[in-house]
Amino acid sequence: MAVQHITFNDQTNHGRMIRRALQQLQDGRQGLIEIIGVLQLMIDGDSSDPSQFTYMTTKCGFPDNATAKAAWEELNALKFKLTTDSSQSNVNAAFDQAQHKFG
Repeated sequence: MAVQHITFNDQTNHGRMIRRALQQLQDGRQGLIEIIGVLQLMIDGDSSDPSQFTYMTTKCGFPDNATAKAAWEELNALKFKLTTDSSQSNVNAAFDQAQHKFG
């Protein structure tokens, strides 16, 4: 099998732009995975009821437990879209929705 690497010079202006864009995507995806792991530890139960989100509400500064639960669900939905190997539709819509909801 032929080597699949694409060689480019990341010391040129456009090469740096490619490198930076790929790094930001990687960092963002990994950061989302990590924060969900942290938030999961803040839920006192199976995440089915807003009353289980008291600690997360306090730590993240959400106005109430229902908002914390909604944030948890939104972040998990986005994570699923970005980390699965199965075919996905509306990935851009999920990303935009999360950006607007947390904006």
